[in-house]
Amino acid sequence: MRMLTRGFYRLVVRLLLLCLAAPIAMAGDFWVKKPYQNWSAEETQQMLGDSPWAKTVTLAGLTNAASAPLENSAGVEMESNPGITYTLQFRSAQPIREAQVRSSQLSSHYDKMSAEQKATFDANMTKFLAVTFPDRVVVSVTFHTDVQNYASLLRVFWAKQSLATLSLYTYLNTKDERLSLSGYVFKDDTFQFVFPRPKQLRPDDKISVEFVQPRIAAIGEQRIFQEFNVKKMVVNGVPSF
Repeated sequence: MRMLTRGFYRLVVRLLLLCLAAPIAMAGDFWVKKPYQNWSAEETQQMLGDSPWAKTVTLAGLTNAASAPLENSAGVEMESNPGITYTLQFRSAQPIREAQVRSSQLSSHYDKMSAEQKATFDANMTKFLAVTFPDRVVVSVTFHTDVQNYASLLRVFWAKQSLATLSLYTYLNTKDERLSLSGYVFKDDTFQFVFPRPKQLRPDDKISVEFVQPRIAAIGEQRIFQEFNVKKMVVNGVPSF
């Protein structure tokens, strides 16, 4: 009887743990539970910045003891904790494109539009979402920094880059392929990489984006190698990227 009681107790504990863990596991998968038109502003931003299709990389620089900004040898102002973030998004992935549409809905106050305005908006967004990428992968990279002058230095650097220069160290990697850059565009604080679409991917594979961050004052030159889990990028049974 005592052994049965212990076994029953362990079973109850396991079931309770599963019940507690289930909401946590499902909470992040809002893109599965509801259509993009119902995503909140917070969920939309999560999709665009921290999801299976988007990752944010933070690069830290030198740390100075003084709280006041310093000035380096080039006359560039440095804060005590300088940093740069890069947000990578698979813009050719359907969930990211849906998040772009939802973000536009929210910023345009879609719910307050007239019926005619909504019809025009919906027609434009339907065309946008209908675009397919059968032979290419589009990766958007947006940089951000709170350090004065860092942003302008980054804009100057990325504006000067070309397909020829970036092709030397920018790749889309899978387990079996290392795909070279086939297109590059820069605007404002965002640049866009275009790669050939991988020929095949297995469910357990990972796909990664690789490029080089230039030296920007206290932030040293370094290779950025960001991985994405293909299994988590599946939409309707097919990897979406």
